Amino acid sequence: MQLYPIWFVVLGIIIYALAYYVYARWYDRNVWEPDPKRATPAHMYMDGITFFPVGKWVLYGFQFKGIAGLGPILGPFIGLFYGWLPALLWLLIGNFFIGWIHDYSVLFLSVRNEGKTLGPLSYELISPRARKALIGFLFFYLILLIATFDVLCSVFFMTYPQSVLATTLMFIGGIISGLLMYKARAGVTTSTIVGLIITIIGIIIGIYVPLPYKNLGFWVFYTSILLLIGGTVSLMYVTQPVIYIASFPAIAGIVLLIIGGLISPATGVAIEQPAWGGVFGMAGGMKAKNIFTPGPIWPILFVSIACGAISGWHSLVSSSGSAPLLDVETDALPVGAGSMLTEGLLALASLSAYMVLTPEEVAAAHGVKWTALVTGASKLVAPWTGGEAAWGWTVPFYGFWLEVYALTLAMLAVRFFWMVWADITGAKPIISNKYVGSIIGLIIGGILAYTGAWINLWLLFGGSNQLLAGLALTLVSLYLTKIKKPSKYTLGPAIFMIITCEAALLWEAIAMFRAVALGTPIAKGPLAAPAYKGIALALNGVFGAFAIILFILGLIVAIDASKAFARLRKAETE
Repeated sequence: MQLYPIWFVVLGIIIYALAYYVYARWYDRNVWEPDPKRATPAHMYMDGITFFPVGKWVLYGFQFKGIAGLGPILGPFIGLFYGWLPALLWLLIGNFFIGWIHDYSVLFLSVRNEGKTLGPLSYELISPRARKALIGFLFFYLILLIATFDVLCSVFFMTYPQSVLATTLMFIGGIISGLLMYKARAGVTTSTIVGLIITIIGIIIGIYVPLPYKNLGFWVFYTSILLLIGGTVSLMYVTQPVIYIASFPAIAGIVLLIIGGLISPATGVAIEQPAWGGVFGMAGGMKAKNIFTPGPIWPILFVSIACGAISGWHSLVSSSGSAPLLDVETDALPVGAGSMLTEGLLALASLSAYMVLTPEEVAAAHGVKWTALVTGASKLVAPWTGGEAAWGWTVPFYGFWLEVYALTLAMLAVRFFWMVWADITGAKPIISNKYVGSIIGLIIGGILAYTGAWINLWLLFGGSNQLLAGLALTLVSLYLTKIKKPSKYTLGPAIFMIITCEAALLWEAIAMFRAVALGTPIAKGPLAAPAYKGIALALNGVFGAFAIILFILGLIVAIDASKAFARLRKAETE
């Protein structure tokens, strides 16, 4: 019997709708009890820089595009190792019980605590040592994040030269939209239309005027310039409006894929990948090309699909990004929960694109995630938008689509990094300056990005990213316990994520140190060449050390959090 993506797309839509309209609304009403008359930090501390109220749907666009990076797009590719069924189940079950409640609850936690970020909250709710450990964790985590997305942005510019002008003009369009919205007071509708017109012009020009240049170093530098601007200039005039405008092509790409999945029986685009590939994977076309196997299904699958089911990155966006912008408390549900469930659809759409690839098509893509994604997306969309000729626009559009998700997330990563840098260095002239912090983060990340060691970066990013989610859920659980509200809905997921991610970090550390000991580096891209074997092995050692450091710092926070819970329970019984 031939299977088509339609059934799983429909199932996903139903489950996510139930999550939002039933579970999330019940939780919103009975646990956090939002009060539209209660002043939010955006109004209490309005400074026009970090704190200022933003309309519900504009903030939804900012939150969605801020949280949605390449995790829910490239992560499901790991599903091809184990079969698409485990990936599908994790996306649906994980998002229903863990994903949206994490994003929404962290957003509310910050709003109810004067817009404080995770560092100060860990100090107040857990311990001073936990705060230091969490700040240290964030330092290494954000370095990995900047490096991962810097290299991917650069590779996309090289691979899809049509995306260069499209991305650049979208960036400019976002800035102009922000100036119109906040400086000229032109209104949301007018500002949005102008930004979108510039973006559409950029996409069209990009298709006809590609800028091919095969030099990774140049594109790392170009990407870093965009990230420096987006990460340091006013949130009001650059970061927020650029990310908001980027949400439109980002969501448009999802809609096209969802439609392609829904009409797949009519277009004849069937599922070609096996549903189950074994505990250690290597199913279908993946086995034919002897592509690197990431490890056992637990814990690797649960950290590889970063963002589609749950993501610690979202806790940073919710607390440091959207909490200072929330206009009224009742906006938290569509902004926090709604954005995450939309990202679930993104992951589901991406998984559908991978499902329809034949083993031969996976082999032709050389096991490269983004090449496989663009091929699968074009395969779903082209049949009903022009047939064979439509590949002429679907390939460049989805190349640009990938760039949109990577660049906008990296902008926020740079912004959060200099905040952490300032926290670590203290109020020291010049050293703690946001430009100095951003440049240092970009230099370190750029060096790691230039090596092309993306497979190492991705594995470490996934483990550390999901662990951060577990730690953030722990903070939420502590706060809810403190104010005598039900914490079981967040504490259970927190424990599961912490155990899973600590195991994943240990697995990754062992795998990398083992590669060094055997002299067989884990590498892709330029580092896979024999001439760079020494560099690849050295980086395996560095990343193994990163994994151990992150494991230890995460363990410290978890241990101190358990002590904080014990203190709260003791206080309740006295």
